[in-house]
Amino acid sequence: MSDVSKTTINLPVDLKKELKKMAIDEDTSLSGLIIKMIEEGMKNRSKTNVISDED
Repeated sequence: MSDVSKTTINLPVDLKKELKKMAIDEDTSLSGLIIKMIEEGMKNRSKTNVISDED
């Protein structure tokens, strides 16, 4: 991973609670879970963009 930059985001309370539960289930931190989810989303977008470039 490259250099780390701190970013603050505001999350709805219910969403934060659900993400914390997921992080505990995956034995990671809340920020680690969010980073993982963002990375997975970016990979999926890249795959989708390659397929949809045929338009």
